Amino acid sequence: MGFEYKIIAKLTKKQISEIQGLLKIKKEFDRKYEFDTKTFYDFRQANNNGKMPNMSISFENDGIYICRYDVDYLWEHLEELKEYLDYEKITYIVLDYQD
Repeated sequence: MGFEYKIIAKLTKKQISEIQGLLKIKKEFDRKYEFDTKTFYDFRQANNNGKMPNMSISFENDGIYICRYDVDYLWEHLEELKEYLDYEKITYIVLDYQD
């Protein structure tokens, strides 16, 4: 189990596609896969040789689900995502499942 978050936001298909593009070009991007009708993006730091990725992200109807297995700070290695949300003036709420 990791640190779980949801970025609750109304995203258009274009915005989702642009965010997915940002994620896929990250050097930590490991793989994209389908599970239970959802698409997941896994990210792995270079020193992580274990079975668990450092972070897994999926897109849901009401936003972006993020599970971090490495640190408890949501935005670490996700600065581009935060900048995109802010630049596009997308209103969002961060739900921290640890609270």
